[in-house]
Amino acid sequence: MERTHIPWRWLSSYEVRKVMKAGSWPSIIGIYLFGVCGAATVSKIIPLTSDIGNDFGLAVANFGWLVALIAVPAAIFSLPSGLVVDRLGAKTVLLLAAALGCVANIIYYYAPSLLVVQIARLMEGLAIVHIYTAGPAMLMVSTEGTKRTRAMTLWSTYAPVGTALGLVVGGLFSQSDAWRNTFIVHGILYIAAALLGVLQPTLPVAASNAMSTLKDKFADLGSAFLRPMLLMLAAAFFLMVSMGLGANVTFPNYLASAHHISVHSASTMVASTTLAMILGSLGVGVILPRGIRPGILFACIAVGGLIAGTLCFLPSVSVEARYGALIGWFILTGAALATIMATLPVVADPARPGAAAALINFAGAVATFLNPPLWLGIAATGQWTPFIGLLAIGWTLAVILLWGAILLAMRAKAANAKAQPET
Repeated sequence: MERTHIPWRWLSSYEVRKVMKAGSWPSIIGIYLFGVCGAATVSKIIPLTSDIGNDFGLAVANFGWLVALIAVPAAIFSLPSGLVVDRLGAKTVLLLAAALGCVANIIYYYAPSLLVVQIARLMEGLAIVHIYTAGPAMLMVSTEGTKRTRAMTLWSTYAPVGTALGLVVGGLFSQSDAWRNTFIVHGILYIAAALLGVLQPTLPVAASNAMSTLKDKFADLGSAFLRPMLLMLAAAFFLMVSMGLGANVTFPNYLASAHHISVHSASTMVASTTLAMILGSLGVGVILPRGIRPGILFACIAVGGLIAGTLCFLPSVSVEARYGALIGWFILTGAALATIMATLPVVADPARPGAAAALINFAGAVATFLNPPLWLGIAATGQWTPFIGLLAIGWTLAVILLWGAILLAMRAKAANAKAQPET
């Protein structure tokens, strides 16, 4: 086996290289760290609303567009990123994405104008869209069986963990002269992930997971758009990401104002409860195999989610009760997203699983772009009742769409079973 030269002697030792074999837990966790760094990218600037606004003259009502700017590359390059991973390999793409993330943080730190900040934001978006493609691709190629299931379950938690990390890092330096240190810390995290990434095994993306050309990818995605049940599930996913992300970007400043605390304290409050999403996701993984129908489970989650969301925004709630409401909110939104993802194989075309995943990812990217400006714009008005209206509409439509998708899938399955004896 050809030995790769690594300049740091301790990194190239036999023991270190031995544990970083394909499919090992050190390798899986190393890949996972890239996802966490990517998710932190989205949330790290939220506690810096006033800092960026004061330095660059950005109104709070327009800050949401800066947050959402990161989703533009995700929406544009989600499909081409698959070709990049196929060409260069997942490991190389992860390392290049981490390098791009580091460069973006350097640009943030020295940015003299809002335009330069926006350029850095777009660069970060380009980095994370490739991380989100290369990470799961490498996990699927390097693992199998039960370990693959566990690895993919771990990967699915990168969003709440990374979001919490970003809020903590940004909150540490918010409302101070050292607010730009947020980008130093995030850059260091990317460097740490990249150093571990150097030790990752070099594995090609499985041919079965890749299509030959970009034209084929767009054609396959087009076929997914023609599948009504998948469209309905993607719309439900869009609504859940819209409510989850919209509330998340609003909470720090809203809670700081409601309880007369610092943005740092409010960000820490939100970050500490965001991790409850993991409990919701794991809970669904335990409940669904016991025969509970996804539609019924999702409807129950929606009722609880609306109640918890209302308590999160209700002005008269105490800090202690707000903590409980936030924990409930994150548990239920994590459970809702997990239920939707568990339903995906039911509604997807078995011959085109890649198209189904692409459509879901595209829906999430669009939601990420549209919602921060909407929710932060409402927050700037000082009104809280519009948030309750958004939650009520969102949860209701999501339940209807999920039930509709499941119903269409059941009808299609019954029709196929009925036609089977005739063929």
